[in-house]
Amino acid sequence: MNRLALLTLLSLTAITGLFAQPAPGGGPGGRTGDGIWRRNAFWGEFQTFDACVGHQPGSGDYHHHANPICLRAQLNDNLELMRNSRTGQIFSEKTAPWTHSPILGWAIDGFPIYGPYAFTDAANPQSPVKRMRSGYRLRSIATRTTLPDWSLPNHAGVSQTLTAAQYGPDITTKFPLGRYNEDFEYSSSAADLDQYNGRFEITPEFPQGTYAYHITIDEKGTSTFPYILAGQLYGTASGGRAQNVTSEAKEYLATDSAASSSPYLSAWLTKNAQQSAQVVSGFDPSAGPSTIWPSNVPAGARISGGVTSAAKADVQRIRYSDTTVYVNSNGLGSYTMGPWFDPTMIGGIFTNFPGSQNYQFQFPRKPAEAATKPSTGGGAVGMWVNGVAVFNTLDGASYSVASKDDVGGGIVFPTAIQISSASGENGPVAPGSLISAYSLFGAELATSTEVAPSADWPTTLGLATVSVKDAAGVSRLAKLSYASPGQVNFQVPPESATGYATLTYAAGSSTVASNMYIIASYPNLFVMPDGGPAGSILRNTGGQELAEPLTNSTVAMAADEDVYLLIQGSGLGNATAVTAKIGGKDAEVVYARTSTAMPGLDEYKIHLPASVVKAGRVDLAITVAGRPANTVSLNFR
Repeated sequence: MNRLALLTLLSLTAITGLFAQPAPGGGPGGRTGDGIWRRNAFWGEFQTFDACVGHQPGSGDYHHHANPICLRAQLNDNLELMRNSRTGQIFSEKTAPWTHSPILGWAIDGFPIYGPYAFTDAANPQSPVKRMRSGYRLRSIATRTTLPDWSLPNHAGVSQTLTAAQYGPDITTKFPLGRYNEDFEYSSSAADLDQYNGRFEITPEFPQGTYAYHITIDEKGTSTFPYILAGQLYGTASGGRAQNVTSEAKEYLATDSAASSSPYLSAWLTKNAQQSAQVVSGFDPSAGPSTIWPSNVPAGARISGGVTSAAKADVQRIRYSDTTVYVNSNGLGSYTMGPWFDPTMIGGIFTNFPGSQNYQFQFPRKPAEAATKPSTGGGAVGMWVNGVAVFNTLDGASYSVASKDDVGGGIVFPTAIQISSASGENGPVAPGSLISAYSLFGAELATSTEVAPSADWPTTLGLATVSVKDAAGVSRLAKLSYASPGQVNFQVPPESATGYATLTYAAGSSTVASNMYIIASYPNLFVMPDGGPAGSILRNTGGQELAEPLTNSTVAMAADEDVYLLIQGSGLGNATAVTAKIGGKDAEVVYARTSTAMPGLDEYKIHLPASVVKAGRVDLAITVAGRPANTVSLNFR
């Protein structure tokens, strides 16, 4: 699965709860609820992140709470491209040796935010580069009755040992450790970074040394708490939205030798400032990116945000004085943003879209350590060098003792997210498609683990059922191939009508709801870890086809050989108009059909053209009824 990214309408009770007032003494960023146990935005909102780990509220303010991976790729920050998908590029962290990370952004106190890699010895630029380790870890607690040391400045007037009226929920499946920021503690014992998630260090841009923050990830590239900035700033918070620009401010130009000597100014990303921002819509990711969005919006969709005319990406203007830097930006990256998904919204599409923000931010040019470290509230706490907002760990919600649940911010409740079992991508689904559903927010999808005993799949496995109610109002039970408490694999009923559908996952007496968008055909090819297709090779020798496995996506063939590729997919629907290109060259599709081997499986037989002989690694692109499938690649030798 390349990422977990996927609201039935809120009930009147939930909407009313959004406006509850915080109790006195709550921490900054709680907004509503008691403000003591403040929800971790990465935990509560990750299902709405795009492949660049960004998203936006209804106001359209696109931002990152964690690792801005597409920006890092632009800046060559120790990443390698694994493959392209319709829902974004898939990157992985390079293995050592690494190079020192670039400046990715600036906090509102004026100190730089670097990527995850820096010199092992903060005072020695000749020392090896390593991945910076956060000092934060999950607490070993069963009850939420005390606050961790690091968070106390965020809770003015609140004792570390809480009263019963301030307790958080017990640790359960619904309220797991990690749901709240206060579930983490800081220890310096194995850390490279301090409790603010930074350190004083020498960097390539600051040979005399500077305090700097770092984004934090683990060895697999997964974001780790506190992701970017922790609960407080190291310096004085004198930056932020700027209403006025001093008359002394000068225009920064790349040819300004005095200005470019300052690492503060030269770090800003302006080279793509004349490029129009692009978004891929979740309604049809196969349509590709658009400079006007949202696009391909079906009837009945409810959306907010978007742009009706192309908006420029990256930083548009930089001005500076001796003390301050002023940056203007639309808040839109020059990498492709989107698509976004949320299983609780109609069609499973996250219907908030980024808008042109016309930011005017200011930053202190000569930052200084603060005697009393200021707390970071919600919203923008800095700006990435491309002009996109930096957010911290807060999503605006906190636990309410009176409600016995979180109040405010995004609504989280048990549900399931659906991706294609073939491509691992989110998006629309065709009738008959193979789907893998994963538990979200503690949902129990089955009571036990069970695999279908034959290709005649049942509608119940592990006491689990999946009911699909289509746009015509007809409910049907899906056939299941696998069920466990955290995952169910099933086939969308082939008779399902196109349009918005609702799903009900039942596990014994427990039920959870989700949503999907059904269209006539949406092709997905099975993809192997190396980016190649799943399938086999057929060689026509003496009029007889001999099959051999497709190993490591590699095909050996001679120019005079008659070779066919047989690969599998799902989501063909009833479409018959199918074309293929290999390495950009037309390839004959002998057939594209539904397999009789198992439900929901499609088979494609493609005649390999002589032009691919010894072509090396090339892409295979299949189009069904005008919609491209996910791209896979083959190595011809």
